[in-house]
Amino acid sequence: MNYFPLGATLLINAPKIAEKTEGGILKSDAMLQEERMSWDGTVQVIAAGPDCKHISAGMTILLQTNAIMHPVLIEEKEYLQVEEYSVLGYYL
Repeated sequence: MNYFPLGATLLINAPKIAEKTEGGILKSDAMLQEERMSWDGTVQVIAAGPDCKHISAGMTILLQTNAIMHPVLIEEKEYLQVEEYSVLGYYL
């Protein structure tokens, strides 16, 4: 991957939310939004900017569920970029 976040930002995997039910029915926008709101905030860090003091690539972190997330499309895969201050903690 040739993408490097700047400052105190983190590149994380986007939470996986299925767009269809197990039976193959497309979910409504309201259902998708409800699932996004019920997400627990746990994600894997892909890359960390040079100013990140406590978080590094490869860590599993807990984000604020209301964190501001910026979508980033890299090599046709969707990631999210967030500020380090949105991290509540990390798992060992």
